[in-house]
Formats: sequence, structure tokens, C-alpha cells
Amino acid sequence: MGLFRDIKLWAANKRYGPQRETLAYPKLISLMGSSKSLGQVKPTPSNLRYFSRTPYARRAINAIKQPVATLQWEVVPRQDYAKANQALIDANTVARCLSQPNGQDSFRGLIEQFVEDALISGAGVIEQSVTGDGSRPLWLWPVDALTIQPLPKWDGRPQSDRFVQGVGYAGGSLMSDVTAKRLAARDIVYMRLNPATDSPYGWGPLEIAYMSVARQLGVATYAANVASNAQPQNMIYAGEASTETIAAFRAYWRNEVEGQGQTPIIGNSIKPDVLKLHAGGDEALYLKWQTFLIRELATAFGLSPQNLGLEADVNRNTAETAEDRDWDGAIKPMASLICSHINTDILAMRMGMPHLEFRFVGLDREDEAATAKIYQMYYSSNAITPDEQRERLGLPPMKSTWGDKTWADVQIAMKAAQGSKQVDDPDLPETAPPVTANTGGNEDGS
Repeated sequence: MGLFRDIKLWAANKRYGPQRETLAYPKLISLMGSSKSLGQVKPTPSNLRYFSRTPYARRAINAIKQPVATLQWEVVPRQDYAKANQALIDANTVARCLSQPNGQDSFRGLIEQFVEDALISGAGVIEQSVTGDGSRPLWLWPVDALTIQPLPKWDGRPQSDRFVQGVGYAGGSLMSDVTAKRLAARDIVYMRLNPATDSPYGWGPLEIAYMSVARQLGVATYAANVASNAQPQNMIYAGEASTETIAAFRAYWRNEVEGQGQTPIIGNSIKPDVLKLHAGGDEALYLKWQTFLIRELATAFGLSPQNLGLEADVNRNTAETAEDRDWDGAIKPMASLICSHINTDILAMRMGMPHLEFRFVGLDREDEAATAKIYQMYYSSNAITPDEQRERLGLPPMKSTWGDKTWADVQIAMKAAQGSKQVDDPDLPETAPPVTANTGGNEDGS
């Protein structure tokens, strides 16, 4: 009944669904004129790729991409179809397709490229194709998101052209009606980060931190030059000395003083002076300024500074809190967004299987210490048995009759055993002799 209901709802929406009266991205359409064949170019794509290969930017990207890519996942029927045999067969088929999305990539390789582009450019792109092969109905390929340009005048139909792919990163200079590859909306999974109504593009954290990363690279290059003495710290003012005199003194210093270990002796009626060009020591390296920029970059990605190597004033408590905050603020939203696009764009819209659900396993991490205390309170208040607790944890029942006893039952049994001074445990081997308490007497028991 559930599948038939979804088909009727889809047909009704297609036939009787209202048409949109407002324009999508009207500002871009006014700038582009009446042409609808070419997409909107996003600026500085090449620079974003270059910046993504710098140390701090790469660390921030990997801090989100790798945990998401290593999560366990599953494809299961939704609750309404959980007992349907065909739903279970479809779920196994889709899971097999996702495990090997194409002839080259695994699911992890596909997701890594998908998330990488999303963090860099604000959009992750996957091409999808459905075939008539029942054993392999779905194929997926990762696409360079920076070459995909959305069409602002898309009419909203899945079979209509919604994207164009250009050659290289030159944007409109190499984009023409001949070189542009038109792509239908149903053939592309286009995941946007930080979407807005004024642009068809999303905004990735690396793009938001673009200026900060540029300043960081400039300060790092300057610090390297200072540390290697490429830029001198002092300048000597020799008064009214002529050029020949300065050249002769420089030659004397290089030939007679540097590397000789001799004490230099000079004499002149002019008193030279030393002028400071910049600060020396750690202040000349602008370490505090670099630290500030690293923190700014971490903020753009929603990460804690310790994730980028800033571990000052970090102890165990703050580190654990920051790790949980990174998981909840950066990794979980990305994983949830991926699940949403796979369920909507691939399973429901492209494959026509709204009765299936893709989800990551272990995404909602719990505080094990707090959970243990809660179970302890439940058990001590006779609200739960050990076997019920183990069932919630995904563990098999205890191989003992005590696993089905409440805390009160166990206490009653212990008091009874103490009163009879005999241990009567049904789980002990039958061949074991009864254990009795020692009440005194001789060694032979008399």
C-alpha cells in the first residue's frame, strides 16, 4: 500500500502541481541577459584548488572528509516497508551498487571526492545513470564541481538541462554552445553548502576563508625569509663615506673577517650608526598573527583550533569537549546532508525507490560513561534487567539465568544464600559438589 500511495502522489504532483511564478536568481539573469544556454561562472576556481593544498587548509579539509568517508553505512527499507520481501531485495541491490559505484571507485573514494569538492568550492557533484540491468541498475561517477555551471533559467523539470560542464577552469572564456556539455537535472547530484537565494552556488568553508588563507601564506613566506636571513634585520649608516670606501670595507669584511675567527680592527673619523629595519626574534616571525589566522581558518570550517595543531592551553577536559563539538558542528551536518541527497536525488527521484533509506551507522555518538550511569540507575531501581540492557547495546543475552533477574531478585537470592549458608547457583556445573560454609571443627569435619 505504501508504494502504490507514493506512485499516486508523484503522478498527482506531476499533473496538478502548481507552476512557479517567481524567477530563480533574478540578479544573475539580469546580468547575463536573455541567454539561457550557458551557466553562471564562479570566480577563482583555480586559486581555490591551489589553496586547498596548503598545510592548514589540507588539515581542515581532512578533519571533516576522512571521518565522513570512514563511517559505516547501510541501505534499509523504511519503516512502512520493513517487512516487504521486495524492499529487502531492492535494498541489497542498491547497497551492492553503492559499494562499487563505477569501474574505478569504491564508495569511500566516491564520497571523499564528493566531500572534497564541497568543502573547497561549496558544491559536490556526482553523475548518476540508471540502466535496465536488474543486478546493476545504478552507476555513479564523481565530477569536478568547479567545471559545473548551473543554469539560472532551469524550468524545474528533471529531464530538462539544468547544468553545463565547461573545459578547464577558464570559465566563460572557453564556454560556448559548442564546447559546453549540457546535463539534465536528473543526471546530476548537486550538493550545495551554505545555499542562498541570490546564487545557484553554495559557499564552501575554504572559499569563505580565502582571504585568511592568502594572508597566512604571505606571512609564512615572510617569516621563512626572515628566519633564513634572506632579509637582513639591520642596516649600517656610514655617514658621508663614498661608494668606493663602502665597497672596499665590504670586501675587507668578507675576505678578512667572515670565517677567519680574527677580531676586526677599523679606524675612521666618521662614527657609523646602525638602523633597525624590523623587529628581531620571535616578534619578527609574526607568530601571534599566524596563530590568529589559523584560528580564523578553523572557525570557517567549524573546527576547534586544536584540530589544526594549536594545542596551547589544552587539557584532557577541553580536548574532549572540543572533539565532541567538532563532531556535532562539522562532521554530523556533512554526513546528514550526504544522506539527504542520496535518499532524495538517487533513491527516490532517479531510481524510483522512495521506500529505501540510506543512512550512516554510528553517526550519533553517545557519552558511554553517562550511558553507563543511566543503566546503573535503571538497574538499581528495578526498571531493567541485564539482558534487556544488553539487548539495547546490541549484545546477546547472558548465558546465565541471572541475566533475566532484576536487582531486587538478585539481592533476595543473595540474602537467602547467606541465611542457608549454602551456595545454590543453578549455573554451576552439575558435577560440582555443593559449597558449604565452614562452621568450625576439626580438619576431618568432625
